[in-house]
Amino acid sequence: MSDVADRKMFKNPGTALLVRGVLSIVFGLLIIVLPSATALVVVVMFGVFAIIDGITSVAHYFYDPAGRSRWTVVGGFISIAAGIVAIALPGITAAAIGVLIGLWALVLGLSQIILSLAARNFIRSWGIWLLTGLVTTVFGIVVLVNPGLGLLSLVWMLAGFAIVTGLLLLASGIGLRKLATSPPLFAR
Repeated sequence: MSDVADRKMFKNPGTALLVRGVLSIVFGLLIIVLPSATALVVVVMFGVFAIIDGITSVAHYFYDPAGRSRWTVVGGFISIAAGIVAIALPGITAAAIGVLIGLWALVLGLSQIILSLAARNFIRSWGIWLLTGLVTTVFGIVVLVNPGLGLLSLVWMLAGFAIVTGLLLLASGIGLRKLATSPPLFAR
């Protein structure tokens, strides 16, 4: 993508959230369609998803000066690192996949919670971001507490998580787009 196309894509507030939401839902639906996927396929799918999600977050940081937050970059780099590790080590066990995904979701969720709390003074729909962070954090904790649930259980949990998170990201993106077209309102 060219620099001009990148800037145009992220010109409107919420575009990055909409892209991440759609990617997350597509990722969840792919998992549901392919329930008998091997550990290798799940790891590669997760890796690609995490890398694209991370690149989108980092790009949003650089192309949306008004919405800059270091937590966006932190979450983006965490996603990219988790994706690279997943693709570089595809033969890891289901428990190791659980730990990798659990750690990723836990740290990403905590960074989303911090970002939402920082945004509460100027974005009315910050609660949806907070809910996204809470869902991501709880998912990470559940997977970390039970990493040996088995690959199929992990696959279904990951699909559910991706779809719920995708819907929440879409709602956040739509909220930001509406906010951009409405007169400025300050949170109380």
